[in-house]
Amino acid sequence: MGHSGYSIMTGRIVWPSAVSIKKEPFLWVAAALFCFLLFLYITFPFGALQSRILSEISRNTGWTIRAADWSVGFPFGIEWHDVTLAKPPVPALQIDTLRLMIPLLVQFTGQRKLEGIVQFPGGSKSGAGKISATVTASSWSFQGPASVQAHVHQVDLSTLVKPFVTKGLLQADIAHESTARPGTVNFAGKGTVNAEVKDLLLEHIPIGQTALPPLAFNHATLTLSCRDASCEVTDMKADGPDGSITAKGQLTLQQPLDHTTLDLTVTILAGAGWAQKSAGLPIPTPPAGTPLIFKLIGTVANPRLSV
Repeated sequence: MGHSGYSIMTGRIVWPSAVSIKKEPFLWVAAALFCFLLFLYITFPFGALQSRILSEISRNTGWTIRAADWSVGFPFGIEWHDVTLAKPPVPALQIDTLRLMIPLLVQFTGQRKLEGIVQFPGGSKSGAGKISATVTASSWSFQGPASVQAHVHQVDLSTLVKPFVTKGLLQADIAHESTARPGTVNFAGKGTVNAEVKDLLLEHIPIGQTALPPLAFNHATLTLSCRDASCEVTDMKADGPDGSITAKGQLTLQQPLDHTTLDLTVTILAGAGWAQKSAGLPIPTPPAGTPLIFKLIGTVANPRLSV
């Protein structure tokens, strides 16, 4: 009997005996999905993507962003290390790690979700010094309905608001639902901000041709309620050895955010340390316990107090 010189072997993979024949199709699907994700992870152009993301952040915020290094996060994410955000004359902002992750399983539900973490220098493993956020949208263009949930956990406020804050530990929760239209950059939607600061020290706040002396507060709280570009300060309080401050009014959001305008009525109830610190200011020096009322105007980047 003749042979062609070639032989073909056929067969099937033998699964462990614990695997029933009914489970085998599911195992094939799981194996195929694993192979797909593995090849996607290996071949995806993460280098080009991370450059595009940094460029888009710079274009939309007006800040120059530089990263000393970057790496790929598993299963699908990017991390930047030793990040610097700069926009003169505002002091540069240093970030230890910036991480963006896409939870893959959620994408199969039809939602588009992006998770981000900003870790500042000096943060601890317990999560201090970190901002975490989740963005959920109907498409990857992030135009149209979208929601943002963010949490600020014990971040040194002096790293975010220089030079007016030289000390303070910030804790905050932020929620926003956007209804931005495709092709536009606006603040359409509604949201809330609840913030708390401990051991707050304010400096260099201008008043007329001079500036307020350093003001120390043990505890401060802020509540904002926003609709579109208008945010109402529904509650703002601060208490400390120099007295207490309450404020109410409006913030009008602008692009970029440091151009946001302020229109607040600020009431300062002088404490025991105020009389000595306020000597030489172009404002009356009332006895302790007497309220002073100011207007806080200007922008976030350049606030001004007027009597």
